Amino acid sequence: MMEIWDAFCGVGPWFRRDRLLPWKAEELLALLDHYGIARALVHSNFTAGGGNAWHGNAVVADICLRHPRLRPVFSYTPFPHSDSPRLGDLLRAMRQADSRMVFLFPHSAYPIQAVYGELFDACVAHLLPLGLNRENLTPAWVEEVLRNWPDLRLLLCGCGYNEEIWLYPLLRRYSNLRVCVGHYFIPPDGPQRFLSEFPAERLVFGSGLPFFSPGGLIAHLQYAPISPGDREAIFGSNIRHWMEEVRW
Repeated sequence: MMEIWDAFCGVGPWFRRDRLLPWKAEELLALLDHYGIARALVHSNFTAGGGNAWHGNAVVADICLRHPRLRPVFSYTPFPHSDSPRLGDLLRAMRQADSRMVFLFPHSAYPIQAVYGELFDACVAHLLPLGLNRENLTPAWVEEVLRNWPDLRLLLCGCGYNEEIWLYPLLRRYSNLRVCVGHYFIPPDGPQRFLSEFPAERLVFGSGLPFFSPGGLIAHLQYAPISPGDREAIFGSNIRHWMEEVRW
């Protein structure tokens, strides 16, 4: 039986979002049950809103330890001070928590090499998937990342409708780029039109919970005229294979 894995999901207390939105692990698990989602890769709502990643990662690690259906995705925020935690501290914490993906919430104003170069080098070396929230990024910023780190396993989340005009050229040029289907992005006439140009491994399901409801998208994918193998790949095996291949 096909298991749905959600690759773009937040959990834990907010930093500055609406506190009426669900955030507790039990609330998130109830939503996963409602939509038939078996497992979720979860990042910190606190860090996503602008909070300290080290605090957010500790919260996520504790939640996932108590709820095995949730897999921890650690976040990274740069710290400029000499006494701040270093990248090695992040990697050790990830190994200890069995976190096999990093998620970033950057802004295009940040210089890529100076701020994230060391992290991207480590992700390439360890085959660590990197989730990138598109929300505050320009297409040029994303392209610069891929141009300088073509072997980076990049999952681009938060893309909007009608962004194929710049996404498709990047997908053709960089074989390690994946796009999160869900949240805002649903390929037109899709996913069959997308699959006429790219293999199913280039799409990864991610709901955007708890901000977005995935019900419509799940139905869209379930009833689309695509092969069972492609459907299973999009709903779970693509992201599972990436996580299984992480090399410490």
